[in-house]
Amino acid sequence: MTLSLWGFAGYLLLYLAVVTGTALSSPGLRRRLPMVVRSSGTHTILSVAGLVATAVHTLKGVAAPQGAQFGLLVFLSPGGPLDLGLALGVVSLYLLAVATAVVYLKYALPGPLWRGVHALAYPAFAAAVWHSVAIGANAWLPAVQGMYAVTAGSAAALVLARLVELGVRAVRPRAAVRVP
Repeated sequence: MTLSLWGFAGYLLLYLAVVTGTALSSPGLRRRLPMVVRSSGTHTILSVAGLVATAVHTLKGVAAPQGAQFGLLVFLSPGGPLDLGLALGVVSLYLLAVATAVVYLKYALPGPLWRGVHALAYPAFAAAVWHSVAIGANAWLPAVQGMYAVTAGSAAALVLARLVELGVRAVRPRAAVRVP
């Protein structure tokens, strides 16, 4: 039971990190956030906490009562072919680790590279959704299914709104610069 609680906590923290990160990266949405969210490092705290909860969930699964199963960390299902749900959970952990770790290299990397690597949080969340729905211990419960639908849908809508905002900014005509 504790294995699924750590996974559930990691999922919710990752969702909150994706939502706050997307909102903070949007000039239009950032203004609407409470000052405490904008200035307190909430996004980083949620990201690190999500990574820790996900790592504990993973390690509890690897160190199963029947013995350590390190093959799970290299996308191998115990005693059988690749299980996509399980593999995407591992992919999510690795992408989340990279996206979170790169925060500490933000000023050492060129901006586009940093943003590109940090954006791995989006596929990490998508992989976590798939993993949770496919093999989550409580994924069959209607309330949990509803929670997955609401979190995945709201995160996707927010990311889509952010992409539209970026597209609008990219095609907006810029003021002509006069050269004397």
